[in-house]
Amino acid sequence: MLASRLSALWRYRDLLANLVLRDMRIKYKGSTLGFAWSLLHPLLMAAVYTLAFKYIVQMQVDHFPIFLLTGLLPWIFFASALTSATASIAENGTLVRKVAFPRAILPLGSVASQFVQFALMYAVIVPIALVTVDGASPAVVALVPIVLLQLVFTAGLALVLATAHVHFRDTCHLLEVLLQMWFWVTPIVYPLARVPVRFRGYFAFNPMTWFVQSYQNIVLHQAVPSATAIAVLVAAAGASALVGFGVFLHYERRFAELV
Repeated sequence: MLASRLSALWRYRDLLANLVLRDMRIKYKGSTLGFAWSLLHPLLMAAVYTLAFKYIVQMQVDHFPIFLLTGLLPWIFFASALTSATASIAENGTLVRKVAFPRAILPLGSVASQFVQFALMYAVIVPIALVTVDGASPAVVALVPIVLLQLVFTAGLALVLATAHVHFRDTCHLLEVLLQMWFWVTPIVYPLARVPVRFRGYFAFNPMTWFVQSYQNIVLHQAVPSATAIAVLVAAAGASALVGFGVFLHYERRFAELV
């Protein structure tokens, strides 16, 4: 069953690509700076957080702007992808009711669109970060599997949320609150070492902690993530994908009645 659905998604890969291109065109339509806006947003956020945490709170972290952007960009991709994917089925009700295609294309297209922007932003920031810190290192190659694992992890959650939103339209509002809370319990604007020891164990249950730590270790410390970190990320991505596809395929047949 799952294999046949994945095969169907592959056959409709052109539709997925067209959805991504459509989202990119809509996002930058009429814009003078185009993609530069996507890069400007995290840079402005990084400037504000740097002012607040480095110069007001006086948090002592080497290369703080680079430390911040290294974790902030993956988070922006994660949060933006979930937000856009959650409403993707409900907002395309006419298409869902009248056209036969794998419905998973819609939330996955939203995730893919945000992923393209993230990849472009990270491709700009990482070389600057490497030059600023200590120069290039072979460890940077480890970014590829980490990025792909985060993509899989995000896609699985997106499928669950898109399904939930069809049945419960307050899902988007709940997600907004959850993401705000999730952001602050993920070591993005502060290093995990600043968290009191008695609380650090709880952070291990947050998959985004492992993702952000992996990015920071590769870019800032030029260190490949540990075997434990890789195992946790593989397990999180695999569980998210299996649950996401399982939930989505189970409820997919009723989408046309509910949207």
